[in-house]
Amino acid sequence: MDKKRKPLAVVENRIEVAASPEILWTCFADVGKWPRWFPGLIEMEWTAGTAWALGAQFRQSVQFGFPLGKVTGVGAITEISPSPYVAWEGKVVGVEAIHGFRFDATASGVEVLSRHEFYGSLALLARLLFLTRRVHKIYQAALEGLKAYVETGTIQLRMPM
Repeated sequence: MDKKRKPLAVVENRIEVAASPEILWTCFADVGKWPRWFPGLIEMEWTAGTAWALGAQFRQSVQFGFPLGKVTGVGAITEISPSPYVAWEGKVVGVEAIHGFRFDATASGVEVLSRHEFYGSLALLARLLFLTRRVHKIYQAALEGLKAYVETGTIQLRMPM
């Protein structure tokens, strides 16, 4: 996340998933399957670069409901590490945003943290209009969907040969 400036709005969500970090990352990294667990997602596709590599770019559309409706933004991967942690930056409806997902091993699985930082004058307006509550609700539903998706075993992982 951006250490040089202070965000005007921040939304964080956490959930614990009963899986290894490797299985969780495998499920998360397959953006073609995001619609199976991210209820608000309309589309997510890579548009430039190698998936999950620094500088890779994507387009994502999410249904935010009234008053925003469908919001489409573009992002670029700005951080990625084997811990695993990934962050991307982009602009959505005139608001600069940094989104990050971190997967920390726990005694019973993995804690997933999603953090969304918003910058610029429109970010303050979003906070005043309670749009950050909507973002919180959408990403909590996404994390709950990811948890259910991973824990019910609906994804087929290939065993290493």
